[in-house]
Amino acid sequence: MLNHTSPIPLYHQLADILLDRIRSGEYPPGQMIPSETTLAKQYSIGRPTVRQAMDTLVQKGLIQRKRGSGTFVRHVSPQVDLFSLAGTSQAFLTKGIPIETRIIKPTVQIQITHDPENPFNDQTAFFLSRLTLTKGIPVLLEDIYLNPELFMGIDRIDLENKSLAQVVSDLYYLAPENGNQQFKVETLDSERASLLKLTTSDPVLTVRRTLNFPQAPNGIFSILFCRTDKFAFSQTIQSEGSSS
Repeated sequence: MLNHTSPIPLYHQLADILLDRIRSGEYPPGQMIPSETTLAKQYSIGRPTVRQAMDTLVQKGLIQRKRGSGTFVRHVSPQVDLFSLAGTSQAFLTKGIPIETRIIKPTVQIQITHDPENPFNDQTAFFLSRLTLTKGIPVLLEDIYLNPELFMGIDRIDLENKSLAQVVSDLYYLAPENGNQQFKVETLDSERASLLKLTTSDPVLTVRRTLNFPQAPNGIFSILFCRTDKFAFSQTIQSEGSSS
């Protein structure tokens, strides 16, 4: 039930309850969620509060409204590639590949200068660097920049061995709407090469990724340095007319 004395907003509490039921399978994909009127009566709250909770789950891509029919749990594709919006950690886990993530540089707020490819250039941003390993072998290094207003307090969260996409979803109730990625084959400086157990002459796939959130374009910018000698990283593409 909802705790009316808690500092956590009621809509947030209700969204958490519905989220737990979706994840547990109580509300499986395709299942219709109880109506706003039903939920308002069940939890003794107003319909605007219920609607706000529903809006939160719609924004996260977990449910969808169908005009004249109701609100339903979305079918989520089980296939996730490295460069999808679902996040890099999820890409490995979906394939059943156990991973370890190590924080190389913990989250701090910094001033970005002299970096025109970075959307936070001449601004401040939260920055962290992390290394992904499989069976003790480093395969992916990420430099990540986050909007300091959108992700206020993330510098106080321990991100070791955690999915950043999951943290953004669960704690900030945000999911990217779309993004942009640029691919290059490059060599690394000595520090990054050492972290990936490579030499400075070994080529790597470098991906510069920008994620856009509702009312917050360029919310996250990251640079991924990928070892292609260990994994064939892929990206699923589809025509504009295909459904997601």
